Amino acid sequence: MSQDAPRLPLSTGEGLPSPVPTTLAAVDICRFGARSNARTQLHLRREMYALIAEACRITRVPWAASYREDRGDGALFIVPPDVAAEHLLDPFAHHLVAVLRRYNRLSSHAAQLKLRLAVHTGRVHSDDHGVTGPALVHLFRLLDAPAFKKIAADTADLAVIVSDRLYTDVTEGGGLIDPTAYKPQRITCKETRTRAWIWTPPAH
Repeated sequence: MSQDAPRLPLSTGEGLPSPVPTTLAAVDICRFGARSNARTQLHLRREMYALIAEACRITRVPWAASYREDRGDGALFIVPPDVAAEHLLDPFAHHLVAVLRRYNRLSSHAAQLKLRLAVHTGRVHSDDHGVTGPALVHLFRLLDAPAFKKIAADTADLAVIVSDRLYTDVTEGGGLIDPTAYKPQRITCKETRTRAWIWTPPAH
């Protein structure tokens, strides 16, 4: 967990920590391991965090108030429960594409940055060591699914995968996202077999 990142609330009684219903997002730098130069990897990590924070600021998603964990080649962040889940799809993902494209236009070939983003909603347990729970496992199964990685590899700048639960909640609840912009995809990753929804930005 980041030193300055807020903690999720813990239960004070015995048994499982009190679960917090919220929206979870995980970001991964595509082909990070192929960048064997440590200086380049550090640069990409720094820029990834800066771009996520900028997209959050534009979207009014409270990055400073979100729980965050570094993942080496990516990051996990969990927004406060009062943030509407759909905000992580639209406008956040759209703003992230915009700042990514601006960054890539101004960067060298070696410093180009392409991201995968997974978004899910569910209950998260926290303890002294961080966070856990089935929702977190599901989030990373989506992010790491081979089918999603293949789509991301063929997409410029950003590819987004959304859990079926979140997509259904947002589209059936009258959210402002365009349901037709998301394409269904069967996902198989380890023990997970599910349907998810993928959004890729229009070519520019």
